[in-house]
Amino acid sequence: MKRRDFIKAAVFAAAGGALAPLRAAAALERPLRKEALPPATEVPYLGGGWQVRMYSGRTTDISLSTLFRSPSGRMVMVDGGWGADGEFLLGELKRLGGAVDAWFLTHAHADHYRALGEILKKPRCGGLKIGRVVHNFLPLDFIEEVAPSALPHVRGFLGDLAKSGLKIERPAAGKTYDFGEGLSFECLNDYDLSMRRDAINNSSICYRVTVAGKSMLVTGDVSRDMGAKLVRTLPPEKLKSDVCFMAHHGQAGADKEFYAAVSPEVCVWPTPQWLWDNDLGGTHGPGSGPFLTNYTKCWMQELGVKRQFLLTRDVAFV
Repeated sequence: MKRRDFIKAAVFAAAGGALAPLRAAAALERPLRKEALPPATEVPYLGGGWQVRMYSGRTTDISLSTLFRSPSGRMVMVDGGWGADGEFLLGELKRLGGAVDAWFLTHAHADHYRALGEILKKPRCGGLKIGRVVHNFLPLDFIEEVAPSALPHVRGFLGDLAKSGLKIERPAAGKTYDFGEGLSFECLNDYDLSMRRDAINNSSICYRVTVAGKSMLVTGDVSRDMGAKLVRTLPPEKLKSDVCFMAHHGQAGADKEFYAAVSPEVCVWPTPQWLWDNDLGGTHGPGSGPFLTNYTKCWMQELGVKRQFLLTRDVAFV
């Protein structure tokens, strides 16, 4: 979704009530940042040689990109960001060893899968070894019904993925991926074709990740309907996590009841500064936009979250 459409959707949501969900998640991909990105914030939280690197975008748009790296150097990726993030991510992963055991994609929005798509277009993935790609995108005919503008991009990506010859796995609710050294991913849900409102966001596959004894909830862009279903259908211990990735970039995603069930001590916002500030852009300034980030901020305060990190710079939990 282009930023002007993102704003229109937010206005519609605000008019329908503060908690009304937005439609699609992806804003317009803008040019690369010209200024130097600030150095990564390192957070001593995991121990034992583990790193979880959460990358801010190379553009100023919403995106999600997270790397789990074991003490021995094994790597697992989640999403990756826009196409403009692809070259950076390729260089970063090669610098850190050049082999990714598994690459998880949460859902079929370009700000989550297109960086991998750019890597797939390179001969032999640009020299990067990828053991498998794990995703469960909505069926193409369903995407054509509910979000036709997304269809060409998703179809192109899936075509490149098929041509790459990489192993593809479909996650299923209850399945656990064990990578050794204290890292595992448990899939919490399947998509639900009855959720036609905000359908692609609500198709986000959530994972409860255990890493170095800590739990992290990967939410993708899960929206209100799927968030409510997870609270309703899962045992409390499946959602309770030490760290939560904020759903749908921290606004118009899951509701307060979802975050109360997760009860995190740390939240990570895959959110650019303008969205955090609810800034319409131009000369308008903070507070001028229709975005719902302030509601989520208040929820986190009310729920007693101890630390929150905004991805205007890279964050590394170590």
